[in-house]
Amino acid sequence: MGSPSEAVAREVHHDLQIVGRKRTNVLLLGSPGDTGIVLEMLELGMERREPILTWRPGQPLNLPSPSSVITLIFHDVDRLTPSDHLVLLAWLDRTAGRPRIVSTTREPLWPRVQTGCFNEVLYYRLNTVWLRAMVSDS
Repeated sequence: MGSPSEAVAREVHHDLQIVGRKRTNVLLLGSPGDTGIVLEMLELGMERREPILTWRPGQPLNLPSPSSVITLIFHDVDRLTPSDHLVLLAWLDRTAGRPRIVSTTREPLWPRVQTGCFNEVLYYRLNTVWLRAMVSDS
């Protein structure tokens, strides 16, 4: 039957299958464990279709050619620096919608947008579909 985390991840995976048919950017909110399960499912489903590039906090932001058809996974996207925000936005403007961006965050990004800590334009570009990957307390 699986753990509650796996049940939540299966529900989110179903949602990802729906949005995965198009080049839709997805923002996953949840613990690293819960979002990790969803990302594993997503990566398995896309493994043969296109390259996947992963960014984690502390790594340099090395983006591929804007003409690449690729999936980019940003772990803890809230940890991108303000200069990274601008670099990523400029790159996205040159990509013509070719990449899919899947981002994870442990806390909602909107409060960071409201305080000016996260770029509002980037927030909306990454947040085409927002999914919560969290186990309820009940």
